[in-house]
Amino acid sequence: MDVFKEQIVRKIPNRNEKVSKVFIMIAAVALAMVCFVFAFGTQFSMFGILFAGLSLYGGYYLVTNLDVEYEYILTNGELDVDKIIAQRKRKRLCTVRIGSATEFGAVSDSSNTGGAETYVRASADDENQTDYFIRVNHKSLGDTVLVFTPSEEMLELIKPYVPRNIRNKL
Repeated sequence: MDVFKEQIVRKIPNRNEKVSKVFIMIAAVALAMVCFVFAFGTQFSMFGILFAGLSLYGGYYLVTNLDVEYEYILTNGELDVDKIIAQRKRKRLCTVRIGSATEFGAVSDSSNTGGAETYVRASADDENQTDYFIRVNHKSLGDTVLVFTPSEEMLELIKPYVPRNIRNKL
């Protein structure tokens, strides 16, 4: 039986990202005002209006780039993790073979998620949801730890592919 499941998780913006959004918006509006005011009444007024519009668009583009979602795609024991930025750009973070996992479990203060060559964080950063980690020896990334936030349904579909010695500890 083939298994295929997709899940999209929206990353909850932290305090620094919220402050960055506010400062970017303020800077974009201030730059637009400066371009508009200084160029108005001169022979370069058309360029001032153009630069004001470009600064507002640039601010909008930068603010929306802070909106991040992660997509998990489980296909027959392979977990693909993509990062979606502002619903316009997609980047493949990693592909993990779940059957080659050396550790798997819920992330807690005592979990062993450190010390890896590659650390991929693709979680929602939400206190109401449980983050899980999977440690694999990836052929191109080396010792890799993936932190992600699967739903209960996704977790139930992942468990049969986890090696038996790790599954028994769950």
